[in-house]
Amino acid sequence: MTSQPKAASDTGRRVHSVTELTQEIKLNLERTFYNLWVAGEISNLKLPSSGHYYFTLKDDQSQISAVLFRGSTRHLRFRPEDGMAVLVWGHVTVYEPRGAYQIRVERMEPRGKGSLQLAFEQLKEKLGKEGLFETSRKRPLPLLPQRLGIVTSPSGAALRDLCRILLRRFPNIEVLVYPAQVQGDLAAAEITKGIQVLNQLAKEAAIDVVIVARGGGSLEDLWPFNEESVARAIATSAIPVMSAVGHEVDFTIADFVADVRAPTPSAAAEMVVRSKDDFREQVVALERRLASSASYRLRELRSRVDRLSTHQAFGAVLHGIETRAQRVDESVHRARFHMDRRLTRLRQQLQGLSARLSERRVDRRLGEARTRLARLSARLEAAERSRIHRGRRAFAEVTSKLDALSPLGVLGRGYSLAWSPQGKLLRSSDEVAVGDAVRVDLARGRLHCRVEKRDA
Repeated sequence: MTSQPKAASDTGRRVHSVTELTQEIKLNLERTFYNLWVAGEISNLKLPSSGHYYFTLKDDQSQISAVLFRGSTRHLRFRPEDGMAVLVWGHVTVYEPRGAYQIRVERMEPRGKGSLQLAFEQLKEKLGKEGLFETSRKRPLPLLPQRLGIVTSPSGAALRDLCRILLRRFPNIEVLVYPAQVQGDLAAAEITKGIQVLNQLAKEAAIDVVIVARGGGSLEDLWPFNEESVARAIATSAIPVMSAVGHEVDFTIADFVADVRAPTPSAAAEMVVRSKDDFREQVVALERRLASSASYRLRELRSRVDRLSTHQAFGAVLHGIETRAQRVDESVHRARFHMDRRLTRLRQQLQGLSARLSERRVDRRLGEARTRLARLSARLEAAERSRIHRGRRAFAEVTSKLDALSPLGVLGRGYSLAWSPQGKLLRSSDEVAVGDAVRVDLARGRLHCRVEKRDA
């Protein structure tokens, strides 16, 4: 094995080893070029399994190697890419095994656009390509949720606004709050954990909707709701998720992934729970629709009967039509009477339930009252469909009988009616003479003809 040369030879010359020279160069470079900001464009970017970033920083005339070690990537908000113009902060050092100098990067920022905005756009593009923003993924909120899960700060204004409006609109609703930081480095992890925990409790606690909320703030303040972990927790939630972050003009990645976006926490409370007055108005609207539908069908039947009764060929069956029309009127009257009585009874039951809901303990009676309300609404809709169906069936039966008796049915199959100049229905060629004018009624329209020839 060859020994290292001495620093000084017999002739007095100083001789360096390669290692000694490299170490001195490294020492001088690191002392001289320390805490530098350098602008350039990324090229030849490599990201091995170690998690370090290796790349070349270049401009139009020169280039220099650069490395961003894994420990410094925790401050990196965006994803570096080839061709991206950046500012890097660090110091020049020497990679001794190759004797090559390089910049050891401690911080990196994009040029021309803030790192947070760039990170937002990159993550939005990535999740959009995966289909996490598709409308087909969005789930509707339940009509009347029994229990809400809220992930937010327990001391924030967002929770106070939510609870105040929920209490005013529907005081019987139950709320479970998962306390989480909504700002800072730990916030994203706590928000993600809150969504996951509420999903784990979903069956046992019967949670119908999860609301992720916080008040307004800067882009930096709202950043936890732009983290990929929060977005994926929302996307994989088995419970519908409503995002209520910031003010109306603020948009986060959570807003795009959530099933429903509320512009503010206060708006979220109004959107997730309908007031009792809304349900009462719905019952009244159903009653009006039912009465309007029955009235329309009655007018339609009467109009059709009036049109048919004006035709000359219906003289023989007019009495039968009038009798059946009267039966239709009686059937519709009875149907409306029963429906009105049923609606009155259901409305009284609903009022009684509302009064009992206000008097009884919520934790024991809320589930029963909600089930009752849903059942009454279903029965009301079923009664409406049943009455209309029976009315239509009765009308179809009457119409079918009318069509069977109607001469128009015969005319529709290609036959016609011939009338003499005196208005008498012709049954034989002997009843007219050559040259007589006759009228022929068809299924659609009539003909005025003159007899040119007569056959027996």
